[in-house]
Amino acid sequence: MNSVGFTRLSNGLFFGGIALLTAMSASLQAMEERKPVYRSERVLASVPVDGENPYLAFPAVLDLGDEVLVSFKRGGFHGGGAPASLDLLRLNKLSDAVAWKPGLARAADKIMQMGEWVHYPDGTIANWVDVQRPPGTERDGMQGVVSTDGGQTFGPLVRFGEVEGVEYGYPFGSVVEGDTTWMIVMSFSHLAGGYSVIERYPHAGQVAIIRSDDSGGSWHFVRNLTQEFGDIPINESYFVRYENGFLVVTRGYDQQARLHRTDGMFKVRQQANLTAENTFIERYVGRPRLFERDGHFYLIGRNWTGTTAGADDVVQDRQPRFPKAMKMCLFRVDPESLVVESYAVLDNAEAANVTDGYYPAPYWVDRDGETYLRVVDYKGTDRRPPEIVEFEFKWAEVR
Repeated sequence: MNSVGFTRLSNGLFFGGIALLTAMSASLQAMEERKPVYRSERVLASVPVDGENPYLAFPAVLDLGDEVLVSFKRGGFHGGGAPASLDLLRLNKLSDAVAWKPGLARAADKIMQMGEWVHYPDGTIANWVDVQRPPGTERDGMQGVVSTDGGQTFGPLVRFGEVEGVEYGYPFGSVVEGDTTWMIVMSFSHLAGGYSVIERYPHAGQVAIIRSDDSGGSWHFVRNLTQEFGDIPINESYFVRYENGFLVVTRGYDQQARLHRTDGMFKVRQQANLTAENTFIERYVGRPRLFERDGHFYLIGRNWTGTTAGADDVVQDRQPRFPKAMKMCLFRVDPESLVVESYAVLDNAEAANVTDGYYPAPYWVDRDGETYLRVVDYKGTDRRPPEIVEFEFKWAEVR
């Protein structure tokens, strides 16, 4: 299957090549770009440029009610380089106070790249981490920290371990229902049980779903999504429950963003290439996250609304250089047709020189009878090390 030239067929699957993509280009969907009227931004964590490990990035949030936990990387570069820790912020919704605790997860000679929260059915909280081996970015296998007291304290770093002979290296997200926890994770060719399925991307490995019915005590393999979705070269992915199945979003090494609707066992029912079908999604949607709110489904992530033709993510001094303006965007999507219904530019509508950022993690607050969307993110401009920032929007304006 050609993973670049998709077109939609009546059965919801995709086939075709360059000729089909060319024919489809005349019917790409365009729509009005929305921008919030109300918008606030505050810095949650920052280190001076000449300070120790000033590169703060990749936040993940866990909403515990009155308190929100935020994990984030504190290191020297976007990827690779010297060892880096995963730090913790505690956000108080009532007072807006911020408490920064260094060293949520750390290990000598390791890079804690990105953590993902899992709140298990028995109340246990874990943060599973994409751990890398410096000076490069080779994965070391998922490791994490666990709390048995509601997130007040966390234990030492532990390995996730193999699942039916496979060691996964990169956690993306989880869905918890009843006694069941599903996780979407990625393996790598050099880890136990990992292999490459895409010839052009030998280190891509595979994205899979695993399942636990005992709050993480044991795990079982459910589905290889890379193969199920047509051997497409995907990495960062996310999923939410939709009716009796799931809605999955994937970011491709081939610069494409895709939506996939599956049944309850993650067998594909329909999929769509959002990049090929929408003029306002120029490339992939970076670190995509899906959520459901008020009966609608949303996708949030890094996006380019202007052309980036011929431009690659060139790494210079271990910092990505994007020649066109990246933006943080929110898309409302139809889970049946997989069509984008509307989109809003939440940050950088002015096309400033944001050189790294936008792995957004949302949560909500209610104040004076109004619901507000808050998004914790990282953002760096003009090649300066990024900070951890929090945006606030009126939900009624952007939904």
